[in-house]
Amino acid sequence: MLLKPKHAECENREKLSKKHQIAGDAEDWFSRELLNKYQLSGVTFDFFVNWKNWTHGTLSNELWVKRNVSEEQIPSISTDAIQNLIYSCDSEEFVKDLALLAKGSLKYKLFRESVDWESQTDDYCPILSVDIDITGKVSAVNREKLSCLMKQIKTLSGGTVRVGGKGLFYSYTKLECYLSKTDAAWPGDADLILLDSKKKPIAILEFKKHTKLEAIESHKFEKYYKNNGSDKRKYNRLAILRDALGDIPLLVIYYPTREEHNYILIDEVLGEVGDLSANREWSLDLPVDEKSQRDLIEKIIEIVMEE
Repeated sequence: MLLKPKHAECENREKLSKKHQIAGDAEDWFSRELLNKYQLSGVTFDFFVNWKNWTHGTLSNELWVKRNVSEEQIPSISTDAIQNLIYSCDSEEFVKDLALLAKGSLKYKLFRESVDWESQTDDYCPILSVDIDITGKVSAVNREKLSCLMKQIKTLSGGTVRVGGKGLFYSYTKLECYLSKTDAAWPGDADLILLDSKKKPIAILEFKKHTKLEAIESHKFEKYYKNNGSDKRKYNRLAILRDALGDIPLLVIYYPTREEHNYILIDEVLGEVGDLSANREWSLDLPVDEKSQRDLIEKIIEIVMEE
């Protein structure tokens, strides 16, 4: 069985990141079933930016999806068997949508959360690397060494890539936690790309969790992009992805984990890579049920139609 990774502390994988007790996490509001009612769908993935030209990186042509393998034995790693596991985890529609967006350059990276990445040697291959063709079918399955994975990350990133001296505090997998302390950090993700009925990208949604008691307005784009710059690289990456997908809207959705807040904010991010700024802003009720989730989706559709 394959499992979607959970966001948790690197030092204590049992301690999940905070979420709102009623509304949950932002990704919960965009279920495939609800999006389909609006003739929409959505995909999420990890993507690479080649930073050889450090002033303006370029999007690498490979998209990755990471999934944990359960501790039970996989009876077969044939293409058909792995394809069935992937479809069971993510749905055939999701895989085909993403494969089309990736233009045949989609890979699934499968591994167990129990692997001790610190002690890996080159005689062990703890990763299954799965190639997905443009039709969404599994075309190849290969066992992979950690050293080979790290080499791929550096190649697709245009060289070494680091996230800081101490590494990540929270992450989706132990592998990402480990790599965050090396010079081959796992790539960042696109939280949600909305697709229309023709499977054309129409918006990038970035989910920004607000964990503080202070007002959400005090912790928005300007503070972390322009003022202290801690998120500058992340938003520049998203702007590079935006441009590659056809200059579609880039929307940041700020949402709370604390019950003192009962609203969300949507910021529209405009500008060139390296010189981004927040433009229009919308406030909506916190999506706690299907009606308020519909209100959010309808507002996003409205914003997209105005572009």
